[in-house]
Amino acid sequence: MRKRSFNAKCVAVFVSFALTLLSTGLGLTPAIADEPVNFSREVLPILSDKCFLCHGPDAQDSDLVRLDSFEGATVDLGGHFAIDTQSPADSEMLFRINSNDDPMPPSDFDKQLTADEKKILSRWIKQGGKYTKHWAFVPPVRDKQNDHTKNTSQAIDHFITKQLADNQVKFATEADRSTLARRVAFVLTGLPPEPNQLKKYLNDKSDAAYPKLVDELLASPRFGEHQARYWLDAVRYGDTHGLHLDNRRGIYPYRDWVVRAHNENLPLDRFITWQLAGDLLPSPTLEQKIATGFIRLNPSTSEGGAIAAEFQVKNSFDRTENFGTVFLGMSLNCARCHTHKYDPITHTEYYRLLAFFNSTSEGAMDGNSYTYGNHIKVPGDQNGWSQWKDFVAGRSQLLDNAVGEIQELNIEESFIQKWRSANAEAQLKQLADPNGPLSNLKSHVIAKAVQKGIDYLQKDNFTTTLIASELPKPRTTHVLERGEYDIPIGDALQPGTFKVMGGFPADAPANRLGLAQWLTSRQHPLTSRVMVNQIWQRVFGIGLVRTPEDFGLQGQQPTHPELLDWLAVELQESDWNLKQMIHGMVLSKTFRQSSAWRDEVDDPENKLFARGPSYRLDAEVLRDVGLWASNLLDPTMGGEGVKPYQPAGMWKAMSHPASNTKNYERDSGQRLYRRSLYVYWKRTSPHPMMTLFDAPSRESSCLRRLPTNTSLQSLALLNETQRVEMARTLAERLMAEAKNDEERLDLIFGLVACRKPNETEQAACKKLLKKMRERFKNDQTSVDQLLGIGDKQRKKKINAKELAAWTQVCSTILASDAAILLY
Repeated sequence: MRKRSFNAKCVAVFVSFALTLLSTGLGLTPAIADEPVNFSREVLPILSDKCFLCHGPDAQDSDLVRLDSFEGATVDLGGHFAIDTQSPADSEMLFRINSNDDPMPPSDFDKQLTADEKKILSRWIKQGGKYTKHWAFVPPVRDKQNDHTKNTSQAIDHFITKQLADNQVKFATEADRSTLARRVAFVLTGLPPEPNQLKKYLNDKSDAAYPKLVDELLASPRFGEHQARYWLDAVRYGDTHGLHLDNRRGIYPYRDWVVRAHNENLPLDRFITWQLAGDLLPSPTLEQKIATGFIRLNPSTSEGGAIAAEFQVKNSFDRTENFGTVFLGMSLNCARCHTHKYDPITHTEYYRLLAFFNSTSEGAMDGNSYTYGNHIKVPGDQNGWSQWKDFVAGRSQLLDNAVGEIQELNIEESFIQKWRSANAEAQLKQLADPNGPLSNLKSHVIAKAVQKGIDYLQKDNFTTTLIASELPKPRTTHVLERGEYDIPIGDALQPGTFKVMGGFPADAPANRLGLAQWLTSRQHPLTSRVMVNQIWQRVFGIGLVRTPEDFGLQGQQPTHPELLDWLAVELQESDWNLKQMIHGMVLSKTFRQSSAWRDEVDDPENKLFARGPSYRLDAEVLRDVGLWASNLLDPTMGGEGVKPYQPAGMWKAMSHPASNTKNYERDSGQRLYRRSLYVYWKRTSPHPMMTLFDAPSRESSCLRRLPTNTSLQSLALLNETQRVEMARTLAERLMAEAKNDEERLDLIFGLVACRKPNETEQAACKKLLKKMRERFKNDQTSVDQLLGIGDKQRKKKINAKELAAWTQVCSTILASDAAILLY
């Protein structure tokens, strides 16, 4: 038989219908053979994975058939067709995927079709080879037959139950009340419930007890601190520049704004808009400007040999690709150099998107400066913000009163309108001008007093933070050949978006504000889905889409597509209410299930959600739990990053000699015990306990941490300075608050596991305690060494040898599954 090809210059060879029948495996039962194939969810992932490298959007050989579109797949190849719509059985593709002599993919290709994939493609071709858009590029809609709009938790349970039933599985039993309280507290605040809070919940036998607990946790300031951590991973927040000297960078007020935004439940569409374009809003507030620190989070450099033009482009690359990952759930890196190999994003479209970020006003090189580029003065800590808000409220009242006074003076209406439209600072300046139109107005005295207040605040409680602003004249953007900064090709480009994701709003400005409007429009197919998936992952530990950074053709299909779309629409219709969405998730029966392994359910990855979430707690949470249980945790919020214990010399070994972060100057006092969210994040050398437990470096976006399990982690949990200090201080708490060994074990397990120890745990702990008492009985040197670890002074009234023994027990429990797992 003559060799066949998808090359248009080759001549087709006739394939008999009988051969087709044999080769396509039509031994399928009629019901399966006749069942319509879902192109988006069944066929397109196969084509993307096995075919698009050569036959996709970036097909390098113009003679190769394009299989990424119906038009390409049905083009006339000289009397034959890859997909023959008139005679599907004669389709060239059907022959080639089943051929032994001349197969597609070629026999030496590293990704071969499986038998099941061949069956799916064969059924699809025989059914006409129809194409539809990839599911993620179609705006989410609610299935009218499954529109369970009573509330979010009921909708979640409906869709989960539906798929469980399809697999002949039922929900697991509900987790016991103490386990559920611990689980929801960790999910919402990153800490266990407070003892009194837990006791109140367990004593309340009413149906309202759990919803009340959830509401309390959502209202806690710890909620914002915990939720902000996920966002900081995604946007690659760091306290240093990230490249070359990796010097200090002034941007921590952005981190603190993210915390406040979560605690104040800022609608997510505004949360997105302020970060992308807060500076472009009418009369932007201080917080809206701070939010644009998002644009300034890219790693930067001032290396002597660096080429400014090259790094100007690199900065824009980084921002564009981070935007794609965080908001679109798409990897755009491929399109930097060529049209995307798998997703329908062209080379030109990438640079149109880049044009939105190409005209920010800071220079290409950071000068190794703390205040690199555009920056503003802002309150530097929580106390400063409280004073600032009080001042703003008072100023607003003064200005409101001034409106009436101005109107009484019969000043020209045109001036009044201009005054009203001015921002607060301009209004105050006009009030204070003794020679201005308002010179007869006594309010200028008040304005001067207010200005003194501003000066005082800036002097005593203010710092600086990097913000975004636009150049008066935009930089020119061109397509860059293979992504090379010095090889522009074609005409200058105007800012634009991806055609496959819907049109740019007709009335939107062609700048970052317009980009935000496009992103948060009801017609956008991805944003609400991507956000909901990130929220689901926070709550359940795994997303409905297991590849949160890739909703494209190479990403995984959603486990529950109808649920994902229902939640995405709900998020939009609830005015992008984050807390309401999380509230519905944690109240669901799905969330409240026991997390115990189910032998009768063949679902090791829990794709059916037939059991509750279970996973090791993240690095920051592991540290915070120990600080909290030992009464060491300092609740102070905000401010410059803190530097707890870490091995000496790490920063110096990783730093340039001229760097101002080469020497790690450890904090002392209460700053040692601040929450882990506030640990200073040096990108080239993050805190070793963070990286050991899989925290990212923050040099690039991270939407999901990949957990590892190593012996080094166990060693660190038992021996790292702060862990030992926590254990010793926790032991002091146990000895002060409980009378005997049993009560002390009940207390510590109650703190970290929200339950009493089981018989096995109790026996093991008592055995260890006995062994440690024997060890320290005649070894004062070891006692002193152990109790001398850490800055926190031990309580001298407590028996030292007994304290040392309990310290070892506490250290072991804090490193055990009871403390480090969510279950």
